[in-house]
Parts: sequence; structure tokens; C-alpha cells
Amino acid sequence: MKFYITLIFLLLISYNNYSQTYIKVNTATTLFGVPGIGVEVPVSNKMTFQLDVTTSFWNSVTTNKYEKRPYVFNQIFPEIRYHFNELNSGFYVGLHAGSGMFKLSKNSSYASSNSYQYGYIIFTGITGGFQKKIKERWLLDVFLGGGWSKATYEGFNRNTGVRYDILSLINYSAQWIPYRGGIMIGYRF
Repeated sequence: MKFYITLIFLLLISYNNYSQTYIKVNTATTLFGVPGIGVEVPVSNKMTFQLDVTTSFWNSVTTNKYEKRPYVFNQIFPEIRYHFNELNSGFYVGLHAGSGMFKLSKNSSYASSNSYQYGYIIFTGITGGFQKKIKERWLLDVFLGGGWSKATYEGFNRNTGVRYDILSLINYSAQWIPYRGGIMIGYRF
């Protein structure tokens, strides 16, 4: 709790010192019905802080192979970015730690057996990207990020709601993967 209060305090101070706060929308994910929004605030003359959230509300996605496959998740990423040139112009690199929850079928074998997983995930990694100012107040931000992720989850049958992995108290998976990216359009206030 102290961390979040300190974070909000720093954002408010930096907002008054640097009036180049961008509100962003991830067009790449939003076009597919998975909205992603972010706020990027300068904290020094070479560094910014970005907080972005991506959320999917699809409780049943029907594909040509599987019916009613759940695709519900949310992810939140606080990230500190270092800009090689001036702020919000050119290449940057960022460090982040994120978390989220999910309810989805991990792969086609689970989807074909009408099973899904429900759990929580944490992320730590880096982001690389490029920003270009389009007009006076508009910004284009192209980025890709990845790193280490660890998920803990339980497995359920979609028809009955009963756990199929009852012999395990909890399942987990951990791997190094790319897990975020897109094209964000930002507006400066």
C-alpha cells in the first residue's frame, strides 16, 4: 500500500513539473476487442513513467474449431523508461514488473476437451520501443516487451465447473517469453 501511495505522489509531483503527460490507446489490441490504455508521465529530462492496462472481457470466444472458449484476462504494467534522445521522441528502453489474472484455455488440447484455466500471473522484463510525435499534441508509440512470467492457476471443466486437476493443489508455469506489444496513439494534455 505504501508503494502505491508513493507512486501516486511521485506522479502528481512530476505532472506539475513536466506538463507532457500522454494518455494512450493501444490500437493493435483495441481493434481486436481487447482494450489497452496507458498514461505516460515525465519524471526527468530523459525518463518517463508509464502505467498501462490491457483487459479482455470475452467470456466466450467461438472459433471455427472450438465453441465458447473463454478469453478473459487483465494485465497491469508499471514501467520506467529511458529515452535516448529527447522525451517522447526516438528510441527508448524500459524496465517493468506487472501482474494480472486470467480465465482462458492455454492451448488447443484444453479447448478441445472443454477445459480452461483460472489464475494469476506476474511479469518482469524489458520493453523496447520507438516514439514519434505526429502533430503538436499527438504521439505514435511502437513497442515490444517480454521477459520472465510465472502463472499459478487451477483447471476447470467448462460444462460442469468442476476442477479437472483436483490431485494438484495448484499448478504453475514459468517461462521467458514476449508478452506485450503494440502501437499506441497518445494525446498530450
